[in-house]
Amino acid sequence: MTPITDFQQMAARMKGRPRVRIAAIEAHDDHSFSALLRAMQEGYADVIFVGNKDLMTSHEAALAPHAGHYEIVHGADVDDSSAKAVALVRAGKADLIMKGIVNTDNVLRAVLNKEHGILQRGRVLSHVSVMKNPAYDKLMFVSDVAVIPNPTLEQRVQMIRYCADLCAKFGIEQPRVALIHCTEKVSPKFPVTLDYEAIKQMAGRGELGNVVVDGPLDLKCAVDAEAARTKGISSPVAGQADIIIVPDIEAGNVFYKTMTTFSNTELAVTLVGADCPVCVTSRADEEQTKYNSLLMACLSAGR
Repeated sequence: MTPITDFQQMAARMKGRPRVRIAAIEAHDDHSFSALLRAMQEGYADVIFVGNKDLMTSHEAALAPHAGHYEIVHGADVDDSSAKAVALVRAGKADLIMKGIVNTDNVLRAVLNKEHGILQRGRVLSHVSVMKNPAYDKLMFVSDVAVIPNPTLEQRVQMIRYCADLCAKFGIEQPRVALIHCTEKVSPKFPVTLDYEAIKQMAGRGELGNVVVDGPLDLKCAVDAEAARTKGISSPVAGQADIIIVPDIEAGNVFYKTMTTFSNTELAVTLVGADCPVCVTSRADEEQTKYNSLLMACLSAGR
């Protein structure tokens, strides 16, 4: 499979596949609805709108041509809607969840519910951002910038495995993983670098699957081979990173928001680790980001 290197190729890859069933929570806002309508129009999604039925009436005309590819399930409030969307996944009636105009906390309470949720014991819920910047010739899979504040070694290992699994959906058979820090030296002064050393050893023993791992690397060296050569760094990852593992949520969130605010970076985001992808864009995100995120979740969850 040829690797996908941008979001246009991702859309093309969905053509002709069975439709993915989306449980969309309170997706009556214009941006969420437009992204879902586009997915239905392009033929790769069926949508279950879970939310206040009265707020969907303004969309009746747009939905009319898609009879048979959508339904509406009433939710009494945002928590009820979130719980019903999760129940649809548990019942095998939906392949993924999309968050509309609702707080992420409401969705996560339903996803993480110990009795009725969709996170299996021993699994970790993690956030993955997929970025496409014109200055880089491939996609960057970045984790974790929004959910896990200070990952443990075990959580970092899970994050790498999740990202590698997602890369496989994009045709990237052997992703290169950059373990990011401000220095290339392993030192007890920075405990995260000790985790990185342990992760490299695990990867060397084949415990992380078909990945190439190196670090600590600074971000520039991870994506710029010339910068690495200038610094005298010899690395199988330098200048070629597919997966960017950030040291903590603070560094990751600053990187994420810098990329999306000050550069022409296209973006898709999802939560991984649960029984299905959970598409959790910000309520303020524009339609294109919501569509990209939905597209990525559909590709990941495709039947």
